[in-house]
Amino acid sequence: MFQNNTISINEIPTYQEVETQPLHHNYRKIVWLNSLIILFLGAAGATALFFIFEEVEKWYFISGILFICLLLAIFPLISYKKKRYAFRQHDVIFKKGLIFKNTHISPYIRLQHVVIKQGWYAKKLGLATLALYTAANNFSDISIPGLTLEEAERWKSFLMNRMEDLNNESENEL
Repeated sequence: MFQNNTISINEIPTYQEVETQPLHHNYRKIVWLNSLIILFLGAAGATALFFIFEEVEKWYFISGILFICLLLAIFPLISYKKKRYAFRQHDVIFKKGLIFKNTHISPYIRLQHVVIKQGWYAKKLGLATLALYTAANNFSDISIPGLTLEEAERWKSFLMNRMEDLNNESENEL
């Protein structure tokens, strides 16, 4: 029989208290490489501007480009430690953000498919990104970088089995 009982706000579990896992420590190497590439491109752009613009104008552009590239290089290095994840019985949680904190929670029932991604440097380090896609949009709802390839494959297997179990349960209810 259908029931629709009221619940108290105190009965709702808080996701903030969930113990989350940090990303693998080797993921920091990927962040460092990306930051160095940004700094190199900024220095190359600043050098090109040095030869293109007149004496008075070029220092404004060069300093602006170098400042922006420095921010773009330092920000990921600092925010790396704020990325954390947790898999629970019915959903996955991914937290990130240094200034603007985001917590993504995706229930397994909404998952459509799971993908493991590896860049060339991540492959060399044995790391992978686990991307979870839902029916809600075309982009992955949650991408958890910095997992070892073994962890990513195990989580993918768990999620695929869990998605199948949830689909079977919903079919049996009909």
